[in-house]
Amino acid sequence: MKIKINGVDYSYQWYQPYVAELPTVVALHGFTGTSDSFRRAFATTAFNVLAIDLLGHGGTASHVHPLRYELPQMVADLAEILNRLSIPRYYLYGYSMGARTTLAWRVAFPEKVAGLIMESGSPGLESESARQLRRRNDRRLALRLLQGSLVDFVDYWQELPLFASQKRLPKEIQQQVRQTRLSQQAFGLAMSLSYSGTGKQPSYWQNLADIDCPFLALTGEWDEKFFRIAQEMQQKQPALKIISVPKAGHCVHLERPDIVAAEVDTWLTAHE
Repeated sequence: MKIKINGVDYSYQWYQPYVAELPTVVALHGFTGTSDSFRRAFATTAFNVLAIDLLGHGGTASHVHPLRYELPQMVADLAEILNRLSIPRYYLYGYSMGARTTLAWRVAFPEKVAGLIMESGSPGLESESARQLRRRNDRRLALRLLQGSLVDFVDYWQELPLFASQKRLPKEIQQQVRQTRLSQQAFGLAMSLSYSGTGKQPSYWQNLADIDCPFLALTGEWDEKFFRIAQEMQQKQPALKIISVPKAGHCVHLERPDIVAAEVDTWLTAHE
């Protein structure tokens, strides 16, 4: 389904028919993902799942003004989607880039957010020097996308150590992930890296203490970096609950969809 927000076409889907009496989870994918990314985990749930293609990904517009990709503008668009769909209260679930986006959403528009789940996510980089370095790296990757081939970029991306544990998955699932990445538009991915990347994102570390809704961090047992980040987040916000999922790396919902579905269902039940 498509919806036009401030002149930009966003693509979204409900995994099941919407039931007003059930809690709604808004699912935001990671870089090179789409609204289908959570289907293995959330295809059959006891709650509503609204999955949205972020700018530059899937069926959502790519060729828009670059500043529309910046997180403050993008979360304003996303919050307006929920307003237009008349969803009065919802939980946010984001993976990696999507996790950063959900935190920015909760900070900017907290009124209707009932709870927040960040999978393998970060509040950003605290120092300006670290952000500058990351922006330079992201710009190099964006140029690689614009000047080279998407196939070459995907070949490079899937070999990053961050995704090494995905090689344990069945070959057909690995191929599905690759095809999703190859289905993207190079321009959209380049704009996403340049304007929605960690280097461009404001630091939200100072906002963690003000998160007063139920707050969950999911990380994979093998993803030591993001487990450490979750622990550092917990120091800023002691109410944050951390779940380390066994036998999983960075993309927990892909590698252990059964556990993610069960943990989210248990968490929602506790807070509903």
